[in-house]
Amino acid sequence: MTLRQILLTVATIGALNSCATINTPEGGERDLVPPKLVSSTPKDQQLNVKTNTVTLTFDEEVQPNNLTRELLITPNTQNKYTVNSKREQLTLEFDNQLQDSTTFTFNFRKGVQDITEKNVAQGLKIAFSTGSFIDSSRVSGTVVDLLTQVPEKEAVVALYPTNDTLNVRKNRPYYQTQTDSAGNYNLENIKEGEYRLYAIVDKNNNSFYDNENEKIAYLDTTVYVAAQEQNVKLQTIKIDTKKPILMQRETYADRFRANYNEGIRSFLAKPLGNANDTLAHKINTNGKAAELFKTTNYTGGKTILSAVDSAGNIATDTIEISFQGKIAQQIKGAQLKVINSRSSNGYKPDQQVTIEFQTPITITGAAPVSILADSITLTTLKYPKEIMLDRTATELSFTFPKLENRNKNLSLVIDSTAIVPIEGERLQFPVLPLSISESKGTGSISGKVTSNYTNFVLQLINKDFKPVQELKDVQSRFEFKNVDPETYRIRVLVDENNDGTWYSGDPNLEKKPEKVYIYPEAIQVRANWIREDVNLEF
Repeated sequence: MTLRQILLTVATIGALNSCATINTPEGGERDLVPPKLVSSTPKDQQLNVKTNTVTLTFDEEVQPNNLTRELLITPNTQNKYTVNSKREQLTLEFDNQLQDSTTFTFNFRKGVQDITEKNVAQGLKIAFSTGSFIDSSRVSGTVVDLLTQVPEKEAVVALYPTNDTLNVRKNRPYYQTQTDSAGNYNLENIKEGEYRLYAIVDKNNNSFYDNENEKIAYLDTTVYVAAQEQNVKLQTIKIDTKKPILMQRETYADRFRANYNEGIRSFLAKPLGNANDTLAHKINTNGKAAELFKTTNYTGGKTILSAVDSAGNIATDTIEISFQGKIAQQIKGAQLKVINSRSSNGYKPDQQVTIEFQTPITITGAAPVSILADSITLTTLKYPKEIMLDRTATELSFTFPKLENRNKNLSLVIDSTAIVPIEGERLQFPVLPLSISESKGTGSISGKVTSNYTNFVLQLINKDFKPVQELKDVQSRFEFKNVDPETYRIRVLVDENNDGTWYSGDPNLEKKPEKVYIYPEAIQVRANWIREDVNLEF
């Protein structure tokens, strides 16, 4: 056989062998089945367990998935453990033997997954006792946000024994669980007794409340947990204990401006030593600054400033105030004040129009403001019949009239001889564009109130739960007017103790927030439409 024949023979044999080799085909159906627990040591519901290890065996290879964070072991005994994973088995080895005469619950949540597709084991939970019986006490319920009544998903629900020094601000709870997507929780296999019950929207995943950016729910009484079924609703709030901080002071010839680090709800100024005197002031549009004005009765001196934020925290500063320098010119002459997001799209009849002046003014003429279409005067507004000047003498308001002329481009003309500054030279007022809203119309919502409470605030809230209108001092009936077409809800803040303020929560977690009621129906407002049958019962 020649060399060429030999090489051809070898090549042929190699090719045949290659064809005969069977390889695993690529692709195929994905494994979407989560691992299932086959057995555990100890077994679920086993009694008289004496061990320091817990072993789980599954029907396929598994691995831990952030297990030290996902696994909830109750009660919490501070017994540290290590995790060992080997093929189908997962073992927890504790530093010490599990505490005697105790019912333990291991809730693995999303802490175990398979190797191939990382499918998470579902509903993985076992309970056993190191004593002669399984504790059967339980408590369940729902967790919702107080101001929205929206369920809190994956909130930590925590139990602390009243006879223990564990603290919700410093320690992980003795018993804990987590809410489902509907805000429901179920704490079971609990030792009968008296507990403090909390829910925490836990942002840093440490299972206790150590951050005011987190929300917390608490009760003003303890809960006795027993075998009898009981349902407890928990309502979360965000507690703010930080006072506003006066960041910057600005002095002008006509006013003093105090700038704060956060929005302030109310502001008060009074001369030192005169407890009954309140001075002319207002909170700026951005909500973070307050202005104190020079008047004939107040020309400066030591003054006490009190700023209150939305949580009710009060900052008090005593300042020596002197009015000096130039007149404040944050605006030039006058401008229309946008009191809501819709004003910029035009005004509607019966809507309030506010003119903001650069300095306190006095009205010396009977008809200081006119509305023009092109150069034609449509109406002249009379003072004080149709025009109101606020106590700071910097804002003039009137109700936008119904006009025959439907010209959408109007102008507001201010008579500089009829409106003059209290101090300084005469002002030059610009012509202010004033347009009519292109909206097809608004609606209204009205109804009656049935309640044993006498003090409350009604809020019309949008889809983001932000108030668009508020009503106070309501008796038996209410009405929200000039409501833009949209979907709304009605929220009631109940002033239960009649102190004039809705109480939003206690930093000491002892006194509960005051009641919030949300009308269960979403209300769709349409243009030129009146809803008159809303009945609020709380």
